[in-house]
Amino acid sequence: MLEREIKNHRIIIKDASNNQTIADTEVIRYNSSVNSVIVSTQGLLEKKCYQIYAFLFAESYLYKCSGTIREVLRADEIEVFLGKYETIEERHAIRYSLALEGSVEGVYIDGNEVLFQKPMPIKTVNMSSTGILLHADDGCFQMGESYALLLKTNIGELKMQCEVVRITNSDGMTADYGCRIRQVQRGYK
Repeated sequence: MLEREIKNHRIIIKDASNNQTIADTEVIRYNSSVNSVIVSTQGLLEKKCYQIYAFLFAESYLYKCSGTIREVLRADEIEVFLGKYETIEERHAIRYSLALEGSVEGVYIDGNEVLFQKPMPIKTVNMSSTGILLHADDGCFQMGESYALLLKTNIGELKMQCEVVRITNSDGMTADYGCRIRQVQRGYK
């Protein structure tokens, strides 16, 4: 693991005793000599010691680590000792953080687009050349479902046909939906 591949990338930290998410944040720094990362304490429920699992969304890989949180460095930063790690997924396409609001305009049934009367709001988390990670209400999508996504950017609109291939971080209220991009249409202002 190298600092340049994980710095400023997403990390999800879970309490190993109950699998509850402790933090969903970004890596500030990486210390290779002790295999630890520094993350913001913002959003951290309690600043105490934990046995943890961490998922690092690196530039080219997804790593799963088993380690500890031992101490608060400063009021706004904490050191997470990653311990042993394994590569869970080799990422073929670089993912870029992308915080856009958009809407799901409809679904595809037997290859035909069926529009909703009222579009469903979503937020994007990141995007690669072949996929997009969405954050939306829990239960909005099912595995294998295809839908029409409309994203508005400062240079125009992107309309995509996407398929849900993974659902994660469901907390009963919201969830993350990993989607494969099937087709893209661009419209410009």
